[in-house]
This record gives sequence, structure tokens and C-alpha cells, in this order.
Amino acid sequence: MRIAIIGPPGSGKGTQTYRIASKFNLKHIVVGDIVKDEIRKKTELGEIMFSYTNVGKFVPSEIVMKVLEKQIQDLSGFDGYIIDTAPINLDQMQAMEFIPLDAVLSLKIENFDILRTRILSRLICPKCRRVTSVSDTENNLCNNCGAELEKRYDDKIETINIRLKQYEEQTVPVLNEYKKQGKLIEINAENTRQEVFEEICEKLNNFFSKTL
Repeated sequence: MRIAIIGPPGSGKGTQTYRIASKFNLKHIVVGDIVKDEIRKKTELGEIMFSYTNVGKFVPSEIVMKVLEKQIQDLSGFDGYIIDTAPINLDQMQAMEFIPLDAVLSLKIENFDILRTRILSRLICPKCRRVTSVSDTENNLCNNCGAELEKRYDDKIETINIRLKQYEEQTVPVLNEYKKQGKLIEINAENTRQEVFEEICEKLNNFFSKTL
């Protein structure tokens, strides 16, 4: 099972990817975390990436592909992989042609006000990378590992609006291409986390039972 998950910022990709990887024994590849780790370490590559993400722009495809390629080389002990979030534009899609994808999950949310509210209230664990909401924690500590939660540096309204616009202009055409290829699985991400997960599992099982 080699899949990718794509959705606008705030659609729950991080939460769902973790659960999908655990249930189906997939290697969990988070493109955003790879980028953030490079930025956090202040490597030469990270400094280049930061110059884009700090103003809400996508990191160039050739840079993302370099780090993504390393992640899929070792799949020992796994039954495949799930990539979160790539490709996010047609250029990236073309650059990812060497990475096999059986299916692409699309987390759909048409009301962007829901996304803005979710993003502005979310927190991230710097240790285990779990994403949670302010409403889900009373002591600002991660429910998974106990580390102190942090606000993402790019979770501000100006950057959010830029990212949502870029999603409509650059990422939606990618989803349309995967739909033409018969690989797209659309999920209603406006439902609760559990409902979204159950729909994902049902549709993945149905999709792969037909392709085996």
C-alpha cells in the first residue's frame, strides 16, 4: 500500500496520517516535518526552506524531492508508506514520478472558515510531532509524550490566507490529475476525527480489494 494524503491546511492530515500508518503498518513520511527539522537545525538547506515557509510559500520541488527520496529507500518492517503532504503542485507531481503511488487520499473541506479556526487553535508537540487543539489540553502538555506543546511559527492569519489561496490555485489541479488516473479517494474532512478515520479505512479497504 503506497499512498499519499493531501488536503488544505487544517484539514486534519497529521492526525489521520498517524492513525492510518498505525492501522495499516505503513511508514509514516511527513514532508512538512522533514522540512521543519531542516529549518530547526538551521542547516544550509533549512535556511533556504525557511526563506519560503516564513512567508507562506511552498518550498521548491527539487529541494523537497531530495529529502523525500531518502525516506522511501528503507521500508523494512513496513507494508508500504503514506506520504503527508506531497505532491502539492503539478511541478512536484512531475518530480515525484519515480515514487510509486497506488492511491491518493483527498481530505475535503469546502468551508475555509472551519480551517482558519482549526489552524489558529492548534498546537504541536516538538518531541513526537503530534498535533492537538487548545481545547484538547488543559495543561499545555502533549497527551502522547508529555512534552510542552508549542504554537507553529507559521500559524498566523496572514500566512494561513496565503496557504489557502495557494492550495486552491496549485494543489487542486493535482487532485484533478489523480482523479483522471483513477487514484483519487475523496474524504469528507468536515466530520469528526473518528468519522473521518472510519471513512478513510472503509474507502481504502474497498479501493485495494478491487485492485488486488
